[in-house]
This record gives sequence, C-alpha cells and structure tokens, in this order.
Amino acid sequence: MCTGFFSLVACKESSITKAGLVPEVDNINTFAKSTSDFGITFSHGTADAIITSNFAYDHNGSASPFSAIAIGAYTDPFFGKTVASAHFQLTPYSSSFKFPDGAVIDSAVLVLPYIVANIAGSYYGDTESVNTWNIYKNDAVLEKSKVYYSSDNVNTGTLIGSGTVRYHQFKGGVKNILAATNDTTTAQLRMKLNQSFATEMFAADSNVYKSTTAFFDYFKGITISPDMTQPQQLLAYFLLPSSTTWEQKMLSDARIEFHYHTPTDTTFSSIVVRPSVAAYYSTIKQENSSFPVANLLNRNSDSILIQSQPGLRTDITLTGLNDIPLAVVNKAELVFTVQNPDPAYLLPFSPIVPVIVNDNGTEMPLYERIDNNGSANDAGIAMVNPYAARVDINGVTYTRFKINIPRTIQQYILERKDKIIIRLKGTNYNPGMYRILANGLNASDDMKFKFNLIYTKKNN
Repeated sequence: MCTGFFSLVACKESSITKAGLVPEVDNINTFAKSTSDFGITFSHGTADAIITSNFAYDHNGSASPFSAIAIGAYTDPFFGKTVASAHFQLTPYSSSFKFPDGAVIDSAVLVLPYIVANIAGSYYGDTESVNTWNIYKNDAVLEKSKVYYSSDNVNTGTLIGSGTVRYHQFKGGVKNILAATNDTTTAQLRMKLNQSFATEMFAADSNVYKSTTAFFDYFKGITISPDMTQPQQLLAYFLLPSSTTWEQKMLSDARIEFHYHTPTDTTFSSIVVRPSVAAYYSTIKQENSSFPVANLLNRNSDSILIQSQPGLRTDITLTGLNDIPLAVVNKAELVFTVQNPDPAYLLPFSPIVPVIVNDNGTEMPLYERIDNNGSANDAGIAMVNPYAARVDINGVTYTRFKINIPRTIQQYILERKDKIIIRLKGTNYNPGMYRILANGLNASDDMKFKFNLIYTKKNN
C-alpha cells in the first residue's frame, strides 16, 4: 500500500490509470480540467540538421533497410520550398576493371534503383508534374569516415547530364531492356549522361580504375540536383543496394553504365555505388520566408506547425500545474486536428515525435518512454499514441492526434513544477517529406487545440 507524497513518487508507475479505466468525474474525488484552466502558448523553431550520411530506407518492411538518398524539390504554397540534392561516390566493382582495347564508347547512363511508388513514403509531390534534374561532377573528394548533415554542401563542377523525371517512371516498377545484353531491369531510373563525359571516362588512364583510392582521386563523385530554374514538384528516395556478386552489381546497384562496342561485340561496364566504401549523403534545405507560414512563426496561439526533420517544430508551453493537488493522473492528453492540405498531395505524417524540453533547453523523452530504472523504454510509445487517426467533422474527414502524457504530467505534479514544455516535431524517417498544419487556440471548438486532464485526489 502506498501513502503520502514520497510513496506516491515511489509508486508512480501504478499511479497511472490505464486507458479505458478512467473513473467518472464526480468533483468529490475525481476532477477534470481543460484548456481554459491552464496557460498555454505555442512557439515555433526549426529542428537541427539531421545526419544523412547513414540514411537507410525501410522499403516494404525489409529486415535490412537499404542505404538511400533523396533527390527533388517541391513548393508547398503554405510552408514554402523544399530542395533535396544527393551526393555520392562511385567505384569500379573490382581492381581488374578495364575497358577492352579497341572498344568504342557509345554512351554513359546513370542508373538509380528506386522504391516502387505504392510503398508509402517513397515519393512526395505532384504525380502530374514534370521535373528536371541535373548531374554534376564534384570538385571535392567526399570522405567515407566523415559524418555529413542535411545542411552540408559540396562544391560542384562540370554539368555532365540532365534528365526529365515524371511520376509514371516510378509507378509499378517500370521495366527496361538493355540492348547491349538483353538483360531486363526493374524499378530503376535511367538518365543518359553527356557524350563528352562518357568519352572522358573511357579515355582515362587504366591505372585510375585499379584501386578505390586512385579512382576517388580521379573521379570525386557526382551530385544530382533539381534544376531550380525549371518547375519542380516531386521529391523521391533512391536506393543504394550492396550487391555481392559481379552480375548483381552490374544490374542491381546504383551505377553509371558505360556502353561500348568492339568489332565483334556490344556490351557495357559499370562503376557502382558501394556504401561500404563510398560516401553518400543528401542536402535538404527549406525556404519559407516569403510564404504564409512565416507570418505564424512569431505568434503564440495560432497554430501547430510541424515538418519531417529537418523542418519546423512547435513547442507547447503549459502553466498552472501547481493548481493541481498531489493526485493520481487518470488522463492527460494533447488533442489537435490537422487542417486538410491544399493541394491534397501535401499529406500529414504519422507518427509525430513528442519530447520534453528542460529548463536548459535540452530535450528528454516523455516519462512514458522511460522505465522505473530510468532506462529508455520503446514500448512506451503505445501509451503515448503519437499516431494519426481519422475523424469526421460536419461531413469532412480530418486527421487528428491525441497524444497521451499522463505519466509525464504525473511526474511534474509530484515535483511541484508549475510549467512544462512539450515539443512536437517530425520524425527523421522521411526527411524532406510531409507536414502538419493544425489550429491552435483560435478556432472553432471541434478544430482547436485542447488539453484534457482528469485526476483523482490521493487519500491521506
């Protein structure tokens, strides 16, 4: 049996009422408080740059997610522009790589494996858009041992190709038949490179192909960027598989194919992306200063603004916890309803990431995500429930979140803290994609932000 303040601290785990077991409010022992009983303000900021040199995409629930890169750009009429560029190295598949004597180069083709578009999160944007991407040689060597962030840039050099990208190229896994060998490949974007580049690489001294180090010194890698002088409305992820055999590398890896012929044969050889030795990362940048969202960034009651990392996040500051006596917290939830996007393809994401912001500005997990020993407990996410749900309001379907934080509020009450800051931010699962715009305190009752609390006073 637990009695008194110190016992309540010791028994905090059992002091949380399980979902579905919330007692009826009788205003004798059990009480309810709502949004108007607290001081609530919103503030907005930008999440820190994320590491993209280890980005791996869990395509279709794979046990071993592939390394991946992001390429493309789109303009959200409310949140602004997002631009993603990919940078990576390629290397010969073996030290015996060599173009045959007497061969004549025909073409060079950049090949990027992609995720078939019916898998959520593989692309984002307008499926009717036509997009132009440019390919450049890099002027600086990337370093495999270096950590690269979404804010990092690469000095680019010569333009070696460009291509037009449309959604239908991703739909259903388009098949390509390679004329040189009659092999069939599936779900690979192919972009022809400039003939001058093909000729240059074909004529290079054979010694540069004999080791990865020598090749990186000669060919420093490439950057693929959306051409921002042209309309852009699509961002997509591409995979960097790690194939084990020569045949797989030639047909499955991200690569540049060099097609050539001899008097007796027509074939191709490839330099490939090997994530085990080759550096890769994506630059992801957002610009919102000339868009409507900029008008909300300094307001404290209007909106909840969240983007996948790196992007906007919202801090909710709640005061008035000292007005609650030492009690068992039966229910504590943050409720907000997402405005339907326009255009409709600018979807919200799920889950979101709620964390506590300490007095010194650092983040810590919600107490629902920490066990009694102070260790992280991933199973606690089930209690928090940071997932989107559908709700019908006046015949219109919206996305709604109900974030459960009873244990966190319980801890603050036990410590007699009057103020708590909860940060809502996006995940890093889908960098550059998805956004949430939700009403703050100034909206109709069924659309505005709410904080609901039910507690039972502890008997002495």
